[in-house]
Amino acid sequence: MEAFRRGGVDTDRLARDHPSEFATMLADPAKLVPRDLNTLLDASAQLAGDPHLGLHMVQYVDATMMGTFGYLLSMAPTVERLFYFAETYYPTLYRGATVHFTMQDPRCTLEFRMAGDRGSSQRHINEWTLGFFAVMLIEKIGGGWLPARTEFTNPAPPESGELHFVFGPDISFNAPRTAIHFDAEILPRTLNSADKGLLATLTDQAEMLLRGLPQNIPLADSVRLQVLEKLERREAHASIIAQSLAMSRSTFKRRLAAEGLSFRQLREEVICGVASRALIDTEVEIGTIAAKLGYSELSAFDRAFKRMTGLSPTECRHRG
Repeated sequence: MEAFRRGGVDTDRLARDHPSEFATMLADPAKLVPRDLNTLLDASAQLAGDPHLGLHMVQYVDATMMGTFGYLLSMAPTVERLFYFAETYYPTLYRGATVHFTMQDPRCTLEFRMAGDRGSSQRHINEWTLGFFAVMLIEKIGGGWLPARTEFTNPAPPESGELHFVFGPDISFNAPRTAIHFDAEILPRTLNSADKGLLATLTDQAEMLLRGLPQNIPLADSVRLQVLEKLERREAHASIIAQSLAMSRSTFKRRLAAEGLSFRQLREEVICGVASRALIDTEVEIGTIAAKLGYSELSAFDRAFKRMTGLSPTECRHRG
């Protein structure tokens, strides 16, 4: 909803006109079926007076708004790893659609597939999804990079000039698929300059939490995912996570207690898991690990880690 507001959408009007779809979006966006998401996007484009709302959603939604899926994408060390994360975990963000990466040297393809009928109603989600990945590559690679070719299943919009700034000159509509094509030579390009060992630890932890999630994610798993994604930004607080899960803090606390859990316990599980693996499996400086876990002072991390594990970070590293 924040993204719609950024795009100039009257969200009160949207809620009145489409109460069922709007309620689902607030409660759990991942449960929006393709038809309902298209309904909201089409209505929002009308309310905002923006014929390219789908494309502009790329500007209004950043990776930090996409939960652990967005976290993984932001931590991807290379273009090839980025596409692996996208293909493997996109359904955890939006269960009505998938992305597929294929390579036929010297060209690669990233295809977006959505359940349901193809056509003009999918135009905004098509532009948004392909645009998200195209813009990310444009910003990371630089040098005037653009996709070699782009296909959309939807008919051509009345004005398509703006699309060429993101997708290049070769765009086709009413195509058999929605996809961007590009040269395979960009796959090894570095996207993240952080220590490789620490990146591996962080992404492995995120993948472990995302892998094989059931359709109805248990509350404890949802909280662990939220904590991992918010630690570095120092937003892993009960009030913030309760809000992101559409609960009051009291309801959040009560539901965890009903499962014999507390927020502090879950938060410390995530910190201990990531910190211990990073200390044992990498040679990253302890201060860097502390910063990635949201600690501004190394001494605070030392105290917290020793309280949680009985060992100082240095002792943990030495003992393996």
